Amino acid sequence: MNLLLVDDEIAMVQIMKEAVDWKKQGIKELYTAHNADEAKDILESTKIDILVCDIEMPGESGLELIKWMEDIYPEIISIILTGYPDFNYARSAVSLGVYQYLLKPVAFEELEEVVHHAVERVEEIISSQNRKDMTGIEEMSDPVRVIKEYLEIHYNEVITRKNIESLVHLNGDYVNREFRKYTGCTFMEYIQKYRIIMAKKFLRETSMSMAEISSHIGYDSPAYFAKIFKKQTLLTPSEYRNKK
Repeated sequence: MNLLLVDDEIAMVQIMKEAVDWKKQGIKELYTAHNADEAKDILESTKIDILVCDIEMPGESGLELIKWMEDIYPEIISIILTGYPDFNYARSAVSLGVYQYLLKPVAFEELEEVVHHAVERVEEIISSQNRKDMTGIEEMSDPVRVIKEYLEIHYNEVITRKNIESLVHLNGDYVNREFRKYTGCTFMEYIQKYRIIMAKKFLRETSMSMAEISSHIGYDSPAYFAKIFKKQTLLTPSEYRNKK
């Protein structure tokens, strides 16, 4: 289990590294970063399971980092730290699916407990996925089927947890777990995968430009589309089109 600790206060990072018994909580490797750019470099090059991140950082904030991460690595569990008990921060954190919101200065025992539970949650997700791989998870429930059809129709639009909750009248966390149990993906993972499926179709069957395809499948930035496409296929969109 790998954890990334992000905080612009270098002394605080060092204190947390030494004060918390990370291995006892199930963390095999601890990585650290002091801003969003450093964190992104680590996230793109290393398998991270849990993110512990400060909100207030120079440049990109912790919430902006998590929003970026949620679209690319939605399986990572995020825990945020802040020195300000601001309701708007908490509300934003909840909307991003943040696992826990802790106030600084955080009690190390509290941080250890939260990390321990986050590790257990990751292990549950992995175990559930392994069971699915072995058993081939099951006839879909009606809410999952409805959501799947909705995502495949509206894949190129901005879809939020609120949209999903309104669609099936169920709690977002619950239905996301059910969706993952049957499909192996979270909502965001499924949208991303379906967008790439459609991008492949357009690359094979049309002469649309990369910018046109990017916009058509819901990405504002062609460069970002190309990055996601290569991450999933190991080819750039142009390489895929030429190959096919």
